[in-house]
Parts: sequence; structure tokens; C-alpha cells
Amino acid sequence: VLCMDADLQHEPEAVPAVAAPVLAGVADFAVGSRNVGGGGVGFEWSLLRRIISHGATLLAVPLSGSSDPMSGFFCLSKETLARGKGAGINARGFKIGLELMVRCRCRRVVDVPITFRDRVAGESKLSMKQNVEYVLQLIDLYIFRFGIAVLLSTVIAVAVAVLMLLHFMWRRF
Repeated sequence: VLCMDADLQHEPEAVPAVAAPVLAGVADFAVGSRNVGGGGVGFEWSLLRRIISHGATLLAVPLSGSSDPMSGFFCLSKETLARGKGAGINARGFKIGLELMVRCRCRRVVDVPITFRDRVAGESKLSMKQNVEYVLQLIDLYIFRFGIAVLLSTVIAVAVAVLMLLHFMWRRF
């Protein structure tokens, strides 16, 4: 099963390379990645877009095992997809690849270098609503993958770190 966003930001010529690891049986899930050697972005991104992309990626990497878990260009086998049956796969938001990697319990994830091009058709779905839905999707996937205890521990650790930082800043100024 191969998925490629329809906005032509992914090169159709890369389909065989992205499908190859799954067809060869060496991967449960192959991701067309701009974040590995040989991959990249074929146009200039604004600073804001780079920050949003890198931030969203950093939040999802622990769930996925991919350097580009936000990619809309991926391949998985029918058997891998079947493992997700009954796992509550939900395309809320717009990152179905991340959802499938987690809920289908993909352990053998392979990144395949691709060049991400400027959009030829359509327009970005990125909005504040999509950002909120993405955060909700991440929370749901972290609970699914690691359990509520890990999520709560992480939230507490971040809260303590923020409080310590605020305390340090308060005392300095």
C-alpha cells in the first residue's frame, strides 16, 4: 500500500525506491524522507515554516523511528496494515502516516531519501486548528504507544523544568 500526497511535492519517480524496502521484506514501513542523506527540500522555506516543521518532527520522532514522520509519502505492506485493525486508526488531523506507523506497531521503519519540492497543486492545510489536532493526535499516540504513566511523567518533568527556569529567571532579574 503506497500513499503519496496529491500536491506533487513528492516526485512520482521516487515511488519504486520508496516501495522497494517493503517489497523486499526488509521493512514494515518505508518513508520518503527529506531528512536523510541524499534527501532534502528542493526550494527555500521561510524561517517560520522550518521552525514549525522541525518542531513537529521532533515531537513525533520518538513514536515513529523515522527521521521524517510527517511525510505524506510512504509505503507499507497489507500485512502491516492488517496489524492496525482494531487499534483505533484515526486520521484526525492530517498525519495518517504517523498514525499508521504507531498503531500498526511498525518496528522495521526505513527512511528512503527523497527531494521534497514546492507545491504544484492545491494548498497547505496547515492552520491553527490543524496544529491543535496534531497535538491531540500526538497525545493519543503517546498514550497508545507508551501508556498514560509515561505521558504523565513527561508532562510533570517538563512542568518542573519550566518552573525551575522561571525561578532562575526571576532570581536573576
